[in-house]
Amino acid sequence: MFALAALLLMAQEPILLDTDPGRFTDDNVAIAMLARSGKVKIQGVTIVAGNVWANEGLRNARATLQLLDIEAPVHLGAQQPLVHTVEMSKKESPLEFAGAFALRRPKAEIETAVDYLITMLEQNEPMTVLAIGPLTNIAQALTKKPSIASRIKRLVIMGGNVRVPGNATKAAEFNFWFDPEAARIVLRSAIQEKILFGLDICNKTPYGRKEFDAIAGGRSPIAKLFRENFGYRYPGFLKDAKATGYLWDELAAEYLLDESVVTRFEDLYLDADTTFGAGYGAVKELSKPAVAGATKVRVMLDVDYGKAMFLYGDILK
Repeated sequence: MFALAALLLMAQEPILLDTDPGRFTDDNVAIAMLARSGKVKIQGVTIVAGNVWANEGLRNARATLQLLDIEAPVHLGAQQPLVHTVEMSKKESPLEFAGAFALRRPKAEIETAVDYLITMLEQNEPMTVLAIGPLTNIAQALTKKPSIASRIKRLVIMGGNVRVPGNATKAAEFNFWFDPEAARIVLRSAIQEKILFGLDICNKTPYGRKEFDAIAGGRSPIAKLFRENFGYRYPGFLKDAKATGYLWDELAAEYLLDESVVTRFEDLYLDADTTFGAGYGAVKELSKPAVAGATKVRVMLDVDYGKAMFLYGDILK
């Protein structure tokens, strides 16, 4: 029995997780799915401002990990985007979702995430990084130490919208809209394998009250949190029988558990619009790299819906 447990542990893929978790949102669900799958090992978690300010995200991530009985270091990262500000966001109207910009900003604390990312990538075999929030931490790490691009085995991103409308503004998906300059740095980087789960594929995973009830009826602590937060907050299934949710961060996490959940993709050169205005944060599809050395991005486009929903419900119950 001990030998089998040791073998299973060795088979787990080590990953670094960069996230912006709210009280219990798709980020937290993604953490739970990864932790409970047995297929990956979360080596460390870095927090970025996005859904909430990073200070709150730090507390939320630690609470989720504690509930799951997972020991992993959690590091506070970027507490604001590279350029984007609350004041700028007030000029961008209308907004579907403003994330941390709509919340009171707390006192700044010491950030350790960027140095942690650099150290982990330099001192270990090339690792997978799952980035499911704005890309500020990743961009700062690449800017501070460009050589780590070769130490990232693959960067799996939830963010952006290539051929569909945005969900923060008409032009941009929230994570890229929150920090367009960071998205540009990452898209233009030399990381060999960049995988994008944007709205193009996430929009194809709608689920309703039936799917919610199947998960929320579970007895695990995670299922109870899912019922409370997804029931009474966003999407609000217990307040609106016609509410609709989508797999966002969860779908990117599922890919690390079963790559066959994606049925179609294209490798494209991409860039992010950093001109402040209506297109701020939008993704631009290019015929050639925006800068020398920029690699293509694997843009996920179609999903095996049944498999995606099975993975979603099975791990959370």
